[in-house]
Amino acid sequence: SVGDKHIVHNGHFIPIEWDKVILWNEDDGLKSNKGCYTDLSGKEDRKPTMFVNHWDVCLSAESCAKILNRRGISVHFCIDNDGTIYQMLDTQHKAWHAGISRYEGGNSKGIGVEISNAYYLKYQDWYVKNGFGERAVQDNVSVHGKKLDPFLDFYTIQLDALKALWKAIHIGVGIPLEYPKNDLGLLDTSVNRECERGKFHGFCNHYNFTKGK
Repeated sequence: SVGDKHIVHNGHFIPIEWDKVILWNEDDGLKSNKGCYTDLSGKEDRKPTMFVNHWDVCLSAESCAKILNRRGISVHFCIDNDGTIYQMLDTQHKAWHAGISRYEGGNSKGIGVEISNAYYLKYQDWYVKNGFGERAVQDNVSVHGKKLDPFLDFYTIQLDALKALWKAIHIGVGIPLEYPKNDLGLLDTSVNRECERGKFHGFCNHYNFTKGK
């Protein structure tokens, strides 16, 4: 039930107000392979300062985990179509999820989540067939100055799970409830140099690191 679940940072349990949380060492858990992350067990707390949201472009958290392991990269959490939060790594470990060629700030200072959503409209039938229901469709959206074709949105339950995860990370790890802002004080939807260099403290998105997202 809500209040009985937890996530893990540096071996310590952090309560989370969400009733569907599965850790890597549980029977149905998803786990990062050795060699896909930097193991910092027994080291000084790395004190993450930012949380990075990713869009997995996969049909499910399970398929996302398989692809990450196959590519030799990692993330701390996955959020499935039904709102289940899978923790794949203790957040003490450095996952390889938001590093770019010159900087490793997103990896060394970040905690990452992949939110499951295959993105393309052609997968709508798969979600309906598998009992998740239709996803809303987003239209008239631009990112990095480029207008996107219509695409599938996240389920409300996924966003509710994400908010619960944000809250737990904020309280348990101390990452401030801030987001990248532009000169007008609005959400920064461009590449943010503070994020890129690992200097930002708060919650951001992968598109704040690179125009390739």
